[in-house]
Amino acid sequence: MDSSRSAQRAVIQFLRAEGEHASQFYRRTKEVYGEQCLAPCNIFRWCQHYEAGRVNIKNLPRPGQAHVVTNSATISAVMSSYGRIVGNHT
Repeated sequence: MDSSRSAQRAVIQFLRAEGEHASQFYRRTKEVYGEQCLAPCNIFRWCQHYEAGRVNIKNLPRPGQAHVVTNSATISAVMSSYGRIVGNHT
């Protein structure tokens, strides 16, 4: 059973489409996902998003979110532009 957040959001979206009351969503998802269940406040927040017309179950990009660079040439160029690298070196 996929207990990921996006899977649970899809279930919330499905239950809402069936006309299930939001107060029952937590009870039903808790029965299936147990300890991996989304918190009630998150379930109600997603219900509000879907009631407002949202259809996507994934998180939207946030401003300031770190970018991931996997190109070694770009990484080398950035590292050489700084005289030293600051960070946790273990």
